[in-house]
Amino acid sequence: MRKLALIIIIILSCMAGARAAYITNMPRTLVQPNGDTLRCFASGDEFYVRLHDEKGFTIVQNPTTGYFVYGVKQDGDIVPSPYIAGQCDPAAKGLQPNLCISRERYLKLRERMTAPAKRNVIRDGNTNRGNMNNVVIFIRFADDTTFENSFSSIQLMFNDSSENYTANSMFNYFKRTSYNQLFIRSHFFPEPDGEFVVSYQDSMPRSYFEPWSETNPNGYQENDTVYERAQREQDMLARACAFVDSLIPDSLDMDYNHDGYIDNVCFVVKGNVGDWNVLLWPHRWSLYTTEAYIHGKRVYDYNLQLADAAGYFNTSVMCHEMFHSLGAPDLYHYHDESGMDAVGSWDLMCSNQNPPQQTCAYMKYKYGNWISVDDIIPVDDYGTYTIMPLNSETPDRISYRFRTQNPLEIIVMDYRSQNAPFDNTIPNRGAIFYRVNALYNGNADYNGYDMLDEIYIFRANGSPTENGYLAAANFRGNVSSRREFSPLTNPYPFLSNGEVVPLHIIDFTNGPDSLQFTYTEWVSVTDYEDNSISIYPNPAQDFLTVQIAQPGHFTMQIYNVQGQLVGTAITEESTCQLNISNYPGGCYFIKIFEKENYCKTIKFIKQ
Repeated sequence: MRKLALIIIIILSCMAGARAAYITNMPRTLVQPNGDTLRCFASGDEFYVRLHDEKGFTIVQNPTTGYFVYGVKQDGDIVPSPYIAGQCDPAAKGLQPNLCISRERYLKLRERMTAPAKRNVIRDGNTNRGNMNNVVIFIRFADDTTFENSFSSIQLMFNDSSENYTANSMFNYFKRTSYNQLFIRSHFFPEPDGEFVVSYQDSMPRSYFEPWSETNPNGYQENDTVYERAQREQDMLARACAFVDSLIPDSLDMDYNHDGYIDNVCFVVKGNVGDWNVLLWPHRWSLYTTEAYIHGKRVYDYNLQLADAAGYFNTSVMCHEMFHSLGAPDLYHYHDESGMDAVGSWDLMCSNQNPPQQTCAYMKYKYGNWISVDDIIPVDDYGTYTIMPLNSETPDRISYRFRTQNPLEIIVMDYRSQNAPFDNTIPNRGAIFYRVNALYNGNADYNGYDMLDEIYIFRANGSPTENGYLAAANFRGNVSSRREFSPLTNPYPFLSNGEVVPLHIIDFTNGPDSLQFTYTEWVSVTDYEDNSISIYPNPAQDFLTVQIAQPGHFTMQIYNVQGQLVGTAITEESTCQLNISNYPGGCYFIKIFEKENYCKTIKFIKQ
């Protein structure tokens, strides 16, 4: 297993670029040129935001008229249709819902943001451990009034370190999820005046940071050759850094790893997500277009938050973006028309919840540096084991790993307790199994539609081609349909290429604060000899006969190669005929039980 540890050892240098939290259905009110209001939603990240109505019909602004209209797809992009949004039934006009730019267009937008912002970051045994000071800078535009947020509400989201076990703050989250190894304390500038948030006021108005149109000639241009968005945003941030430079005390250590860079700056900007379309969206980025310094150290890694985005200016989004600054990648697919979701709301770096949920043990090991590879305990010997909740006080027995036939892929098991702090928003309680592919970093990069996921959680009805039900990924002693994990269960273990893994876990038993399970040998159908039960003909076309030496009460379950149950039969006779005429051609398995006792699994071919 030491060889396996070397394969999945932490990469000592990583590339820092732009990262985001994916936000869905953010309410937004638009104003048409004639003064009419249009209520819609925004979904996306800082790479691409899609406006849409409640039925999913995409909305874009016609740059010539300034009107928001329904969109149509053309050459991989979304372009304006003649139909003004909200004034007609788009379906009756033959328009299609849920239109999105092409994958190629999306990746081009992402690359334009991420490529220039990359820098080598050296990671060692002290990375993400100790005391880190996060600098928070408040900003408003030239035509903005003062912040309406109370300072105490913001302070608690960042810094609540009270004895309250479930304090929902960024400080408490990283303290807990790092097993008391990382303490991030935030400091606010300009300093508040009691409950009043004091802010830097920029020289440019809000319209300067909105896209150009006939109705907004002051906006920024953005096309394949012009990219004013980054320059305008980062010039403003640099001006804000210069403003607060003299306000920050010399005693504040802002470079805990002594690399010459400020560890992290969080810019909290007045306004709502919907006000600025795609330019100012909650994200983590790097200040690369303009050099900015505080106390002689360069400002580079930063988070940007929106103070009036009620649903998204919260601890969860702060923690997601901060974990990016600490080195973690996204686990959602930046753009995927297939609808496949590898992780869902089981991990902070995919679909983050509030209060924020834990990140899985492998993420804590590789990107957090809060546990060692040996804390994900290798299981080589058959037997019964005890697993503790992932959000325990210490990392003792919180995770196990199992080898597969591919030396670059392992299967990891965590136990999610669904208890506070920071795991009471996950879909279900119990053990989850996930595949780790050591070739990849995160789940956002892939070629074509062949998913190159670093982490994939096994779930009911999930397969290499079907998304399945992520909420049904948990295994517990009282979940009757998921008391066993094997090639013939639902879910079942498989590699990135779809190859089935011969892993066999049984006997999940709930404890008061733990879970027991048994790792046992997987006996393939070719190795199991039991001549008392047989089938014929094999291959079969329309009917299959099961022959049993002694009559009894037998239950027969038929599974396809994806581990999905496709048929069931019960008999008390020694001979039973099964109608398989409607099954698609291929390989199937019959799993046979006498009452509650497992007897045999037999493979057959349907012609």
